[in-house]
Amino acid sequence: MCRCVVYGSRVRRVVAMRLRTDGQNGADEHERSLDPVRILLVDDDESWARVTARLLEENRRAFSVETAHSFAAGRERFHGLDTDCVVCDYQLGDGTGLDFLETVRDVDPDLPFLLVTGRGSESVASDAIGRRVTDYIRKDHDDEAAELLSTRVASAVRTYRTERALERERRSKAAVLEILTATAARGELLGEFCSQLVENRGYHTAWIGTAAEGERLTPQAVVGEEAYVSAALGGEHGTEDAEPAVRALVEGTAISETAIEASTEDGEDAGDWRSIASEHGLAAAVAIPIRHDGVRFGVLAVYATEPGVVDDREREALGEYAETIGYALRTAEWKRSLLADESVSIDVTVRDSDAPLLELAEHLDRTVRLEVPSAIERNDGDTLYLLRVEGADSGGLRGAIDDIDGIGLLDLDESVSPLRCELLADGPTPERILADHGARFEGTVVADRAATISVTVPDDRTVSTVASGLEDAYDEADVSTIWTGQRDRETEDPGDPLSALTDRQREILRYAFHDGYYERPRGTSATELAERFDIARATLTQHLRAAERKILGQSVRE
Repeated sequence: MCRCVVYGSRVRRVVAMRLRTDGQNGADEHERSLDPVRILLVDDDESWARVTARLLEENRRAFSVETAHSFAAGRERFHGLDTDCVVCDYQLGDGTGLDFLETVRDVDPDLPFLLVTGRGSESVASDAIGRRVTDYIRKDHDDEAAELLSTRVASAVRTYRTERALERERRSKAAVLEILTATAARGELLGEFCSQLVENRGYHTAWIGTAAEGERLTPQAVVGEEAYVSAALGGEHGTEDAEPAVRALVEGTAISETAIEASTEDGEDAGDWRSIASEHGLAAAVAIPIRHDGVRFGVLAVYATEPGVVDDREREALGEYAETIGYALRTAEWKRSLLADESVSIDVTVRDSDAPLLELAEHLDRTVRLEVPSAIERNDGDTLYLLRVEGADSGGLRGAIDDIDGIGLLDLDESVSPLRCELLADGPTPERILADHGARFEGTVVADRAATISVTVPDDRTVSTVASGLEDAYDEADVSTIWTGQRDRETEDPGDPLSALTDRQREILRYAFHDGYYERPRGTSATELAERFDIARATLTQHLRAAERKILGQSVRE
């Protein structure tokens, strides 16, 4: 609950941080939208305080004004009340309004505090601004001044509440992100969501339930009144007046009970869910179906001990929560699979035009597709790309490459379709960064201004290392798909003939194959390949022969 203090009358704006009322109907609209506001009005002029309090309450039905007539009395009332705003006179006899401001700011640095004074001193205004009063108001004794004061109070409280709500949502979303990234176990995941709702969003009880087709709703995680959940779901209740979570699941829509009252039958306790809720001190409930991508998984239910505490904004936030839980349930199996102690294949998506191939794509038509079956880091640190280009002519491709610094065209084969070329990119590339972090390159596809890079890493623990390394280099990069175990590719079959090769042997052999070294007539020579890799011809042939010998040896043994 927020607080606000009021001090004064005719309004002269010196301090910012207020919302403006728009149009003639603004006050009526604000009146309807403003929840109850408890104001502490501190002024040693008892007559002015009494009249102003009455006018404020008459001006806004949402206002409830408490008064105090000295610094000491005001401080005592402030610590004993849960106020939304403070309005305080500058001269209090036993202190000043700015002294009282320090008391308020020690409790809440942002609570609306309106300073009222009959003295129009600029030094007072300057001092008030420096100490972060919400508004500074000159005191007058007429109805118009009271109306302006009420407008300032309403605006200050609304701004304060909005900012608090946004901050709470920010913290809530940050907590949700932490839950999603920190745990993979289904039960632990759902329990963390429930705990977050109780601890950070102020609910007394939260639980998540699931149900197979035709089966009863079964709690999977409960934080709070577990006894209520067991008792409320234990009986046989008709769908029409069933527990909110049951109705939400069956009807597929959010159910809100803003004020739970125990049902009676002939003066006796009827024993239904409402009576059970009342016995456990629960006064309001909201239940939201959990969905993701059109699939309904279960229901999220939360309960409060005060009626009417869940407004439209909070219901919307709970809906987002339920959707996030649906996403978590959908991906829980995927996350658990990451715990397996086996190789992991991942697809990484990069959209940052700083990546060489994406910069090239921006110079070509959007329909052009680039496919990279091989990318090798040369000894000089440059990256050698073997590239297939669909949807571009050779002239357009040459022109695009010429326009880009850091990319050089080594060879272009115009006799085949799609076009095949070899590019040399200097500086860091996504493929090179991934390799530096322990990933083995499988292929890259650039389409629609996004590059999807497929790699394999030794185990799940390497996934985050690889992703972090790429995210440090590029603003728009993320892991988009993950498989555990072997990817469904020829080179990843259980009897993979390349499994005995070193990474360097594998890279050179794949490049040589795709560049036509094993064709007749040869598409490239050993000398040309060695130049491409920036290594000696003897070193290249040594890698190729070692790779060939391992593959042949494995085949002969089989």
